[in-house]
Amino acid sequence: MSRVQLLIFASLLAISFLFIFLNQNADLYLSNRLSEVLLFPVKLIFSYFQYLDVSQKKIDCLEADISKLQIENQILKKSLNSLMAPDTITNLRLRVLKANVIGRDPQNFNGFLYIDKGYKDGLTVNAPVVFQNKIIGRIKSLSENTGIVETIENPDFALSAVDVRSGIYGIAKKKDQLNFEYIKINDDVNSGDSIYTSGLSENIPGGLIIGTVSTVKEKDDLFFKEVIIEPALSINKLNYVYVIY
Repeated sequence: MSRVQLLIFASLLAISFLFIFLNQNADLYLSNRLSEVLLFPVKLIFSYFQYLDVSQKKIDCLEADISKLQIENQILKKSLNSLMAPDTITNLRLRVLKANVIGRDPQNFNGFLYIDKGYKDGLTVNAPVVFQNKIIGRIKSLSENTGIVETIENPDFALSAVDVRSGIYGIAKKKDQLNFEYIKINDDVNSGDSIYTSGLSENIPGGLIIGTVSTVKEKDDLFFKEVIIEPALSINKLNYVYVIY
């Protein structure tokens, strides 16, 4: 064996003995460093999802605040038009909770929505449900964590409504279409008129948008004419709503 080969062999042997006789602290240090390197991507991903969760909660809170302001603004605007009692402005105290739509009634797809909020969240039966400043319906029933919303698309649902321009009151009720009922033949209601909630239905504040008059025509009735409302929103497109409580 040459001197060079012997030197290489001795060096390798020395290095081997060095690793064999490394003390426990050195092994632990190397192990910790290796763990930090390997776990860094996992920690980074976990932190990212934590950030997303916090950000989504902040977004939900901001959206709820915006919806509340839109509702309050709509109600105040209607109040200033003298279609509501004067004390409505001073009594305006709204809380708004965002709820995700988690299901629909397969036999009445737009008539009932299932939401992911219940009585443990402070909701009550008959609480109004809206999207922005537009009425959707009211809470029909509640469990601890979920609720069922009856919408204006359900034929059994009816609420007091008013023509903003003329001040004519009627009932918004779904038949084949959304109708503005009990409008007399001589009542001043025209196509293009805005129809809002009147504030006369229990728990539903006035000033929320229902829709716009699309059709006014006579029917086989001595007293009333047919008035059809084009709804302000498409319920079948909703994936979340707001509950006023």
